[in-house]
Order: sequence, then structure tokens, then C-alpha cells
Amino acid sequence: MTRHKKYFCNRGFWLFSFLVFILSRTDPVTPEFEYQDGLVFIESFASTTPGASFAIINQSETEFGFYGVNFLEGAVVSFENVDTGRKVPLTEAGESYIPPREFAVTTGEEWKLNVLLADGRRYESEPERVLETVPIKNIELEYDPELVFREIGGGKFVPGHAISVSFDDPADQENHYYWSFRSFESLMFCEKCFDGVLRDGNCIPFDVGFLDPYFDYICEVDCWRIRFPESVAIFDDAFSNGKTITNFKVGDALLYTKENMVVEVQQFSISAAAHEYYSILKDLVDNNGGLNAPPPAALIGNLMNPDNPAEFVFGRFTAAATSTASSFLDRSGIMENQIELRDPIIVEPTLNSPYPPPATLIAPCEESKFRTAIRPPGWIE
Repeated sequence: MTRHKKYFCNRGFWLFSFLVFILSRTDPVTPEFEYQDGLVFIESFASTTPGASFAIINQSETEFGFYGVNFLEGAVVSFENVDTGRKVPLTEAGESYIPPREFAVTTGEEWKLNVLLADGRRYESEPERVLETVPIKNIELEYDPELVFREIGGGKFVPGHAISVSFDDPADQENHYYWSFRSFESLMFCEKCFDGVLRDGNCIPFDVGFLDPYFDYICEVDCWRIRFPESVAIFDDAFSNGKTITNFKVGDALLYTKENMVVEVQQFSISAAAHEYYSILKDLVDNNGGLNAPPPAALIGNLMNPDNPAEFVFGRFTAAATSTASSFLDRSGIMENQIELRDPIIVEPTLNSPYPPPATLIAPCEESKFRTAIRPPGWIE
């Protein structure tokens, strides 16, 4: 399927790497420093929670005077259990690589990431040992009609829910935490084809001159869009060892739509090295000062090219013990306008159609990091 015509492919929600932070801006930014094409950015998590592990592989490219990153297709990617030698292959899905859905690491195991690109370049991570899980006691979702300031329409505050967690920090060890979340919204349309029609799973160009510029295709099964945070949330217990942490804010679920939503919070117990890496990334994101400066060498994580140790590889592989908690949000009563604008719904004509048969009205819910047909825990009809 043609990627750029997929309705919900959006790398703006991948705030797991520095280059994605750059691309989270709506408008492209003209380079103001010496920017190098061909830099590899890898971000990967192996989690104790099934369905939460992934790898994203991007490469820097400059097009028409603007810089960005493009997903690298065709890589051979695997997680490797260092203790047993077992390798778990990851499959390409929706501009990410994911292991079998039931895959999960176990506390005490040691894992690494292996990547072989289509052009023969190899990358691997240092091993990471999975720490003990620290359970989430509670999550809170508090609505604010002016949650965060966004540069939309000249700049304004936008609505959404602030996400907070409570947990008991263990007293007998040094702990470092990283949070992410997934929000699940029900989808009605799974495909949008511009200047053409959907046939055999692909958008086929078809010019009939003056007719509709696009067609929408209804999901053939129940389907949910998955979103990810646009910020970095971390914490260490240097000044709170053994205490109960209450209502610690870990993210913002913005009102992109008014569809009901499940928010699943993931609390990762990570190593001190991983915490240091994400602390630098958080500073870059929060301070907004890295847009026109090259990524610092300190942002380089635990990845390397074994055939060329001098190559800079940005990103990180993290094996993490994960605690999850979910909450359902009924957003039908919210009065503020949603952030995303919606095009008029246009479906293929079924009678006297100028397009090649058969007329198509539905599209599959393709499983990926950003979409699923598996009902999220806690979903309420």
C-alpha cells in the first residue's frame, strides 16, 4: 500500500527520538547548521508488557532544502536474549518494527537489539538487563480547557486531559522511571485515497477530471487509532526513596477529537544510563533549544555499528520492566472544539460509477504501532 496516502500514518507522534522532536513542528524548518544526510536514528523498547515492544529505524534526509527523517524499510530486526541466545524477529508494520504480539521480556533477563539494513549496514545495542517492576497504584485524568499552548492558528491554548500517576517507590534500591502512554480512539474510516480509488488494498490513481478529490473507506471491523505522547516524562528517587509518589504528571492527552478514548499509561523501570539519555532528550524537548543546533554527542545511546565503530548512531535500545494502568474517558460532554479539522466524508459511488469495478466502500484495519483491531482494555461501548 502506498505509504504517503495512508490516512493515519503520522510520524509526528513518535517523540521517541530527537529527529522526531524536530519533525513534531507543523512547518518544515530550513537547516541553519551543517546537516548530514544518512544519519541513522534507532529507538527501541523491549517490555514486560505484551504489545508494548517495538523498534523504529529512521535515516536523516534533506529534500528541497528542508531536513527530516524517513523510515527505513526492509530491515531485518530482532531482539536477542543474551543469556540463552534466543532471537525474536520483528516484523515491519506501519513504519515501525514489532515482535509477535504475545512477546514480553521477563525480570532478570538480559536482551539486546540487532538490526541489518537493506543496504547491508549492521547495528546492535549493548545488552540491557530487565529490572523489577514498580506497579502503578492509580492514574488520574483531569480535563483542562486550556491545557497546553500550541502554535495553531497564530498560537493558542488547546484543551485536553492531564495524566497523572501514583505509585510506591521501593526503599531498598535506586529507581529510575520513564513514562509513556497510548490513547485509543475508535475509527470509522481506515483509508483515504486521493485522486484515485481503493482496489486490492492499494490506492490506484484514476483521473476523471472534475470529480471528487478523495474517497473515504469505512473500517471493515472495529478499529482503534493509537496515539503517543508528545513529551518526555522521567523521574528518579534520589530525594524520595521509599516514599509514595502521588499525582505525578506524566503526559497530556490533547483533544484531537471528541471520540471516546481509553488511556493506557506505561510506567517503565529503567537503568541509570537510560534515565540519563532520556533526561537529555527531555531537556531538548522542553527547552525547545535544539531545533537549529546539531544533536549533542551526549544524546548518543547504547547503539553501534560493529563494522564501523566510529559511526555515530543516535537513539537507544531499552529493556524495561513495565507496569500499565488504563482508564476510559467519555468525552461526549466536552464543549470546546477539537484540535483536528475533519474533511467532508466522501465515499465511492456505487451506481453509474466512472471508476473500475468493483466499487469499494470498506478497508481493513491494518495492525501497526498506530492502529489496532484488538479491543483496548477498559473500552466501554
